[in-house]
Amino acid sequence: LQINNWNENRKQENSKQHLMLAIKKELATNKEHIEDYLKELNKSNANFNKVLLYSIGKDSFPVDSLRYYLSNMEYPRLLSLLSSVREEAINSGKFELLSDSLKQSLSMLKDYTDSRKSINNISNEIVNSGFDFKVDRLLNSLYLVPEIPSDLALHSPIPKHPDFILNDANLITLVKDPETYLLLDKIYVYNIADEIWMRFGLADQTTKTLNLIDKELSND
Repeated sequence: LQINNWNENRKQENSKQHLMLAIKKELATNKEHIEDYLKELNKSNANFNKVLLYSIGKDSFPVDSLRYYLSNMEYPRLLSLLSSVREEAINSGKFELLSDSLKQSLSMLKDYTDSRKSINNISNEIVNSGFDFKVDRLLNSLYLVPEIPSDLALHSPIPKHPDFILNDANLITLVKDPETYLLLDKIYVYNIADEIWMRFGLADQTTKTLNLIDKELSND
């Protein structure tokens, strides 16, 4: 009986270690994606900040720079995070093999991920709140309609409609318009919230969870 118990405990311990290693691999991949995404999101938000300061007259730069900032203040890629290992562990009951502290850390990580989705959903609703010609025209004129990155494009890019290509004077007037500022500021607030939540929530919790896994693996 003792031998059987020992064998069973050993099997569970092996299963636990394999699960932790699989979760570690999944989270390490996610961490790399998060860090790359945060780097580009920070650049985009910095450009967005410059445009808003220009809009209210707190900053000044050549119109070519304005066009550049406008064209690069929305990061066009989506962040895709892996979760299949953890989901399978929960569905199979293997999640219970993990320590209470690790389960809690992984649960917090899921909460941060779900909360970020809520922030993104609100931001998307601002931009995609039904067909509004005035808003859509504004977004197109300000280069805020995202284009598919060239390395992911399966078809030829669609050029901007000529009516939405503004000369320098009209572009400056549009950017400085109070209604333009209100829309841009609303989008910017959620972009900044996303960056903050990613950096001090999702990224930090991913790192803490990876450190905890390493600690538990070294103790086994």
